[in-house]
Amino acid sequence: MMSPLDRCMKRRNINTTLWIVIFAAVTFCIIPITFAVIVFSRLMSDTSLEYVLWPLRLIFIASPLVALLLGLRGALPGTKPLAVIEPSTNTISKILILIVIVIVGLFTLGAWVAFLPQPGRPNISITFLGYTNDATGTRLAKIAVTNMNASIIFVYEPHIELQAPTDPRGYEDYFSGVNCSWHSTLDRGASGSFTIPPPTNQSPWRLSFYVYPDRGRSAKNTIKGVVSISCLSVGLWPLFARFLPLDGAFRMPYNIEGDWIKNEK
Repeated sequence: MMSPLDRCMKRRNINTTLWIVIFAAVTFCIIPITFAVIVFSRLMSDTSLEYVLWPLRLIFIASPLVALLLGLRGALPGTKPLAVIEPSTNTISKILILIVIVIVGLFTLGAWVAFLPQPGRPNISITFLGYTNDATGTRLAKIAVTNMNASIIFVYEPHIELQAPTDPRGYEDYFSGVNCSWHSTLDRGASGSFTIPPPTNQSPWRLSFYVYPDRGRSAKNTIKGVVSISCLSVGLWPLFARFLPLDGAFRMPYNIEGDWIKNEK
């Protein structure tokens, strides 16, 4: 039969373990919030963000060790010296167990949603509407993009490709010297249009876009966003990307090309 001393030591070790889980979970949630605030508030340039990530990751790594040290020193509730009143310790243990159960449930839900496979290649219609001139006489091509999917998509960064039979890809990239900044979030069946300077030579050309599927505001997409930022900020991605099925959270855009357009003078 276990002596009161052994029971108290066992409970103390269990409570310390529970505190380790709680510390790790709290920092896993707080660090991404800190990182997001820094990013969206533009407090630092994009090239300097790496110097912020590593201290945040070290805090995440150190948090369980801090909990272990504090638990062994009896500085956390439920881990104090053996003189602690037993009913009080039992109450603290129950509270800690309940907190850990909630944490495990939330993390399981987040992992399940984040590990869902990425949506399939989106279907969009790219229509050439003809040529026009702007106020300065510059020749422009009019393009319309239509979302043919059941969910919202985000289309951005249109760029021109020239037909090139000698190129292994069958095309070559064309840059007029001016980036086209057009982008649009398109609902089901919605269309967006823009103009772009066509190539100056006579080769057939086409437009290529980057497209993110399923960009609607939903609980599922919110959870995926939170998981992706959390895993990035604490260093789980991309360092352990091959061990984690995070395709659903870390989405890469699809590259969608239109039909070839004959360049007419």
